[in-house]
Amino acid sequence: MRRILNLNQPGTVFLKGIGLFVVVIPAVLYCTLFLLSGAEIAIVLRGMIRISFAIGASLFVILLALIIVEQIQDYHIDVQYQNNRDRKLPLANGNYECQYCGNQKVKENDKTCRVCGKELK
Repeated sequence: MRRILNLNQPGTVFLKGIGLFVVVIPAVLYCTLFLLSGAEIAIVLRGMIRISFAIGASLFVILLALIIVEQIQDYHIDVQYQNNRDRKLPLANGNYECQYCGNQKVKENDKTCRVCGKELK
């Protein structure tokens, strides 16, 4: 995987956009339509409401697709992590880190972690 998809920040932007196009803009247009119900502009306002809903629905579908892709990606990252969990991670200072508890004082020849007692490879 070259890039990791993370929707923490963009998800909020998507939700604001969906709310804007599905709730706020149609509500304003509907109120305007209610006030100008006899005018010929009512046809244009109804069309604008439909377009706004369509844009909001499109944003929702895109967000849903991105969430599905992120969940699949997170599953694969978790599987990779679980497969390598019992290994010592080398650190820059010559020590190793236990992936179970985060102890960074594991030595190269240690078979178990001194803090959590788990076996390490």
